[in-house]
Amino acid sequence: MKIKKEHLMLACICLIGIAARILKFEDPVAGTDLAVYSHLGKNFIESGKYFFGENFNMGIFSPPGYPLSIGIINLFINDLFFSAKLVSVITSMMTIPLFFMIGKELFDDEAGLFAALVYAVYPVILIISVEPNTEALFFFFLFLSIYIFILAVKKDNFIMYVLLGISFALSYLTRPEGILLLILPFLRLLGFFGARPPINKNYILKTSVMLIIFILLISPYLLFLKKSTGQFTLSGKSNNILLLSELGGGKDYYEVVDAPDNLYDKAAFVLTEDKTSLLEWDKKPNRSLKGYILKDPVVFVSKYLRNVLREISFLIKDLTPIALPLFFCFFNRELFRMRFAFIFALFPLLYFFMYPMFLIIERQTLVIVLFLVLFSSGGFKNSRSVINVIVNYYNVRKNKALLLLENNIKYIMIFILILSSFLYLKYSSYDKIPQPVEQIEAGYFIKKNISSEYEKLNIMARKPIVNYYSDSRFTMMPYANGIDVINFAKLNNVDYIVVDERFLSKWDYYSELIQLETYSGDIELVYENKADKLIKIYELNKNKDLTS
Repeated sequence: MKIKKEHLMLACICLIGIAARILKFEDPVAGTDLAVYSHLGKNFIESGKYFFGENFNMGIFSPPGYPLSIGIINLFINDLFFSAKLVSVITSMMTIPLFFMIGKELFDDEAGLFAALVYAVYPVILIISVEPNTEALFFFFLFLSIYIFILAVKKDNFIMYVLLGISFALSYLTRPEGILLLILPFLRLLGFFGARPPINKNYILKTSVMLIIFILLISPYLLFLKKSTGQFTLSGKSNNILLLSELGGGKDYYEVVDAPDNLYDKAAFVLTEDKTSLLEWDKKPNRSLKGYILKDPVVFVSKYLRNVLREISFLIKDLTPIALPLFFCFFNRELFRMRFAFIFALFPLLYFFMYPMFLIIERQTLVIVLFLVLFSSGGFKNSRSVINVIVNYYNVRKNKALLLLENNIKYIMIFILILSSFLYLKYSSYDKIPQPVEQIEAGYFIKKNISSEYEKLNIMARKPIVNYYSDSRFTMMPYANGIDVINFAKLNNVDYIVVDERFLSKWDYYSELIQLETYSGDIELVYENKADKLIKIYELNKNKDLTS
C-alpha cells in the first residue's frame, strides 16, 4: 500500500514532537498541584476515597479527571511523579495528530500539517506537555470533543452522540471550563454549521442521549461537591477564586498570592473564632458571583478592564510565533462561510471575555491560543493567494523580491515559528520557577529516617511539598501564633509541623513559628536545614493539652 505524502509528513512531525518532549522531560518543581493531584488519584484508585488533606479535602478544589489518570498509571509503575508527567506527555503527543485531523476537516491536509507542527513545537505547549498539571489532558479532551462534534454533524451518527457525551464529560471532569462545550449542540439546533435547524425527533433523541450520558458521568462529582460544600456547584474552587479576584485588582494569580502585603494568606488561612478550622477554607462557600459583581459594579468593571489588558499582553507574546498565518486568515472571504471555522472564532471569544471576570493566569490563556492556532491554519494554507490578492489590489508591480516572498511565504512562517520557539524556551521565565530544594530534602529525610509507609504520618505545613516527598498526609497550617498553631495541630492529630522561610517568612507570626520549640515542652526540633531557605521540622507530643 502506497503511503500518502501527508501521512509521511505527519509521522515526521509526530517524531519531532516526541523528540522535543523527551529533551524537555526534566524534573519540574513538585509544587502544591502535583502533590494534591497525585495523592488524590492514588487514594481514590486504591481505596475508593477521593480525599487528600486532614482539615480540608483538596479534592473539593480538584476535578477528578487528571488525578484518576495518575492513579491508574501509578498502578503499573508505582511512581506518582513519573505517572503524573506521563499523563501529560502521552496526551500531548496524541493531540498532535488530533490537530492534523481537525485542521484537515476545517481546511485541507496542508492546514492540518501546519496545525500539527505548531502543536508539536510551539514553545508554551511544549512546556505544559511535560509538566505534571491538568493542561495537556484537558486540551486533548477539549479538542477531541470538538473533532467528534464535527464528525457527528457530518455523519449524523447515533454512536457519535454517545461518544460526544463521554468526551464532553471527560473535558469537564478535567477542567470546569469544559462545560462550555455544551454550547455546540445547541448552536447546531439554531442552524449554525451550514445546515438548516435539525428540529426533528431523531436529533432531539440523539441530543438527549448525549446529555443523559454527560449528566450520568459527571453526577458523582457534582454530588461529591454538594456533600462537601453544602450546595450544588460546578466547581469547588469558586469560593477561593472569588477571594483571589477581590484581592487581585487587575493583578495575575502569582502577584496576588506572592504579594509582599501578604493579604491572601491573612484572609485564607486565618482561624475561625472557635479556632477549629480555617476561615476561608471552611466547607460551605460564603461568597457568590452575583455579590462579587453587583457589590460595587464600578470597581468590578475597573478590575475587569485591567484584567483584559493583562490578558491581551499575554496573548500578544504567546501569539507571536503564528502572527503571520493568523493575519493572513482574515483575508479569506470564504473563511466565515465554512461550516466549522465559526467554532474556532467563537470559543476564543468566550474564554477571552470570561477569564477577566476573575483572575488572569498566563497559562490559562493558552486555550485561547490553541483555538487560534487551528483558526490560523487556514491563513497558512491561503498565504500565497492572499499575498497575490494584496499585490493586485494595490496594483503593485511584481518584482523578484515579491515573487520570492510569495513563493516562499510558507517556509518563512515555519522558520519564524521554529526560531521564536527556540528563543522563547531559552529566554522565557514561563517554567523557570525556583526549586524548593530544602523542602525536597526534608521530605526525603522523613521518608528515610522516620517512616516510609504511605500516608502513615500527618504533617502540617503551608504547602504539601514535604508531604509529597515523604508520602505523608497533609494538614493545612493556620495563619496564627505559635500556641494556636500547636493547638490546631493537636486538634488535627498532626505528627510533625513544617516551618519554613520560603512560604512563611511574610507571615506576621514567622518569628514565633521559626522558634516554635520555645513555646511548649510538647514540641521537639527533629530536623533543620539551610540548603536554600531555612526549614525546620518539629515533632509534636499530642498527649498534653496546651494553654495560652
